Amino acid sequence: MLQREAYPWDRGMRDYLKSRDFHRHMRSLLAPRFREFGWESENAGRCSFARDGRVCWLQVSQYSNSIMGAKFTINMTEGSGPAGDTRILGRLDEADRRIGKALEESIIARLPRPDPDPEIEVVGDNGQMILVKLGDLARANPRQWEAPSDVWLPYFSKRDLDDWAAFLLPRIARLTAPSSSEKIDPQLWAQRFRRLTRMFRPK
Repeated sequence: MLQREAYPWDRGMRDYLKSRDFHRHMRSLLAPRFREFGWESENAGRCSFARDGRVCWLQVSQYSNSIMGAKFTINMTEGSGPAGDTRILGRLDEADRRIGKALEESIIARLPRPDPDPEIEVVGDNGQMILVKLGDLARANPRQWEAPSDVWLPYFSKRDLDDWAAFLLPRIARLTAPSSSEKIDPQLWAQRFRRLTRMFRPK
């Protein structure tokens, strides 16, 4: 198992964030814009926002670590059970994906190369053990930007999160728009209709 202490080259170069620090930092960056659109920040120890029975929350990859860096995506929960979850980065349009791909490549490109750059054994695509330069482990994944692939945004420092927040902020309204299924949900409309009729009842 790789130990961070064994590679002094990355000390001070990668401001690796633990999950709780990631959520705290992203909440500080995204919460003002979410509030503009009527979302309320949830106090659940993660960066998540609620509105009209929907919850938008950021998920960090379970495979994140200080050597490989970390990745996150954004989920929208619109109903009960796993079937109600949507990865809203799948809603990025073609122009968004071009910008996102370029940003991912720039984040990877500015990572410092280890010196010396040791070779380590990793599991290859076919399950065999192969030798790979440590500096090559973190690399961009251009294929994920081809729709409808699942998009995960890589980061190694708060600077990277600042860049991804700048990418996401102007797109939040579009990414979090109600899905077509929610727009025609008769139960949801019935609840809203009851609230509306109560407003006009004589006191």
